[in-house]
Amino acid sequence: MSGPDDELVEAAVAWLGTRLPASWSVMRSQRAFPATGGGEPRALDAAIDVQAERGAATTFVVEARSEFSPRDVDQLFTGLAGALRSLSPHIPVLLVAPWLSRRTQERLIAQDVNFLDLTGNAVIKLEYPALFLQSTGAVQNPEPRAARGPSRLRGTGAARLIRLLADVRPPYGVQEIASATGLTPGYVSRLLDALDRELLIVRDPRGPVRSVAVPELLRHWAQSYDLFDSNDARVFVAPGDLDLALRQLRVAARRTQAVVTGSFASARRAPVAAPRLLAIYCGDVPAIVEELRLLPAASGGNVVLLRPFDPVVWQRTERDRGMDYAAVSQVAVDCLTGNGRMPAEGEALLAWMTENERSWRADSLAGMDAGARSA
Repeated sequence: MSGPDDELVEAAVAWLGTRLPASWSVMRSQRAFPATGGGEPRALDAAIDVQAERGAATTFVVEARSEFSPRDVDQLFTGLAGALRSLSPHIPVLLVAPWLSRRTQERLIAQDVNFLDLTGNAVIKLEYPALFLQSTGAVQNPEPRAARGPSRLRGTGAARLIRLLADVRPPYGVQEIASATGLTPGYVSRLLDALDRELLIVRDPRGPVRSVAVPELLRHWAQSYDLFDSNDARVFVAPGDLDLALRQLRVAARRTQAVVTGSFASARRAPVAAPRLLAIYCGDVPAIVEELRLLPAASGGNVVLLRPFDPVVWQRTERDRGMDYAAVSQVAVDCLTGNGRMPAEGEALLAWMTENERSWRADSLAGMDAGARSA
């Protein structure tokens, strides 16, 4: 074997050599395995021998892939690795790739497959010699292919698509999504293809979306979105307590656009603890500052005013006792990317969303309300 796959195997040998005990040895294997269709045993180029200091040894069958997505996990054992595993389920398989997404890693773990990528993401388990090795590397692909640039979940277009997928039950096709979001059909199609590869959606071949893995989709979005960095965020201190600031905000919202997100919005559905930060999307920051008598704060503030990264934050809001709250999906991703205990609040909200889908998710695009609705 030569070329990129060979380089991946050599990189895996080097990576293991620096992380296993110094008394262990790691090397390319010359071990011969039974031929899958009968005949003479043959050596595998893509195999790695690991030997502990007291003679315990094993051989990894290596699947080296230049690219590997969650959908590829189901086909992992259709080739040589599968044939060898059928001969002996105890033969360990090691998947090696330049980078593996979080979703891919989760599916590999569920299938009890060892893996490592060249950024350092790895889970490797052996019974003999006894070994458990876990490592965390890059969350995002450090070298995404140029051809896939438009398909990455960045920017306002991806946000509009993700919000729709989360907020509305399928089925719906490319043209329907494009019409509802204002995106081009080609862009929508590329994004759907990327999400389908990650098993974040299930889609008919060149057809409509059939299902959406909402919690996983929002977590995936959170890898490239940030509440404070993606929006124009300004931090303030409220002179009174935050309950007073909320009451003042109800009055201010009669004259200017304001939508609550973050901890206060999440606590309505899945309270974790008393909210400490009031996050507000607003169209007129100076007006809200004046109404709430806020004081600028370089750090340690308890109010953050956000100029939205995109008008999608105004869509499918909820009204409760005169106050508008961001859509549950927006609140979830805002919390997941917030500070302090906000990520825990986001996870609690995702659990609530899964258990109470009927109460927040629209049945169809036709019934989707783009404005505020009563909670």
